[in-house]
Amino acid sequence: MAQSRVRFIGSRELHRDLPKVLDSLEDPNARYVLTIHSKPKAVLIGAEAFLQLLRGHTPSDRLLALQLGALVQGLESAASTDDSEGASEVSDTNELIEV
Repeated sequence: MAQSRVRFIGSRELHRDLPKVLDSLEDPNARYVLTIHSKPKAVLIGAEAFLQLLRGHTPSDRLLALQLGALVQGLESAASTDDSEGASEVSDTNELIEV
């Protein structure tokens, strides 16, 4: 089974590299988490990957959903408890998560 690659990408980087990102989404295993101010705002997947999700979830897709859910919940919790110190930041936009 092919491994999903999740890459965090900031809005500026996405704007700058949009043609390259769109080309990479031809790979049905490519996944991007769009971040704004280091907080996840959207997940980008290709059309084929989306159709595969509609047809049925694979174990790797379920794992990805759990990981993204934990990331989003973790950031929301940090923002609500650490407002005076600032929210936890997602690491560098070039980070890859292997699932």
